[in-house]
Amino acid sequence: MHNGGGAAWAQSLIERRLDEAVRALRKYGKKQRSAKRLHRARKSLARLRSALEDLGPASGAQTVDLYERVRTLYRAAGKIRDADVLLDRLKSYKDTADAGERKELKHVADALRKRRKKAQRKLGRALEDRGPKV
Repeated sequence: MHNGGGAAWAQSLIERRLDEAVRALRKYGKKQRSAKRLHRARKSLARLRSALEDLGPASGAQTVDLYERVRTLYRAAGKIRDADVLLDRLKSYKDTADAGERKELKHVADALRKRRKKAQRKLGRALEDRGPKV
């Protein structure tokens, strides 16, 4: 494979990963309480980030800004996922808790829901930013 062909292949793979991530994020946007859709979006962002790390220089494209944007999206989605996991775990604790503990668990759950909402807004703002293209 000559150098121009390698750059075209790398560019093509990055573009495919970008399309995959955009589709997954759009699907998640339609149903924001879906843990499965959030997981798929995070997986596609991770694949895109890896492609940018591994192939960005070979693609000949300016990918540094896109990489930073993908990293921001991935982190924001991760904070939502973390809150979801902790909220689910609290539900299981509630089953064996006494009345006082349930009251405390409710306060913790309220704080986690607030944190999740904040992360959701941050992800929404990051998605609204048109940012760089490949």
